Amino acid sequence: MINGRISEGKAIVPVIFRLPSQPDFSVDFVIDTGFNDYLTLPIQAVNIMNLPLYSSISARLADGSKTVLSVHSAIIIWDNVEKVVPVLASGNKPLLGVALMEGYHLEIDFEENGLVSLKKISSAMS
Repeated sequence: MINGRISEGKAIVPVIFRLPSQPDFSVDFVIDTGFNDYLTLPIQAVNIMNLPLYSSISARLADGSKTVLSVHSAIIIWDNVEKVVPVLASGNKPLLGVALMEGYHLEIDFEENGLVSLKKISSAMS
């Protein structure tokens, strides 16, 4: 299970990054259910973390404009499992999209410091 909190009306969860030759560290991400991919980080954060470039994509932003975004690769610890995920270099705050939450139940108590939890959905075998 992954736990977070409501802060200033936003659902925030920590994501642990694993970089070569550095201790693991956590970055707080805002859950964005309108974002279909995995993660976004500001370009400055991607550069500081020296995340390797994976590819570039054309994207339509929330305001309707089109742009080209660089896609980087990152190793994260998600629910105690190491995963390699794409990170879009975009915006001014870290966003967590629905692709990373696939297979999880999201529960949010919408009040300041309210609980945000992501729990893996267990499939019943017949």
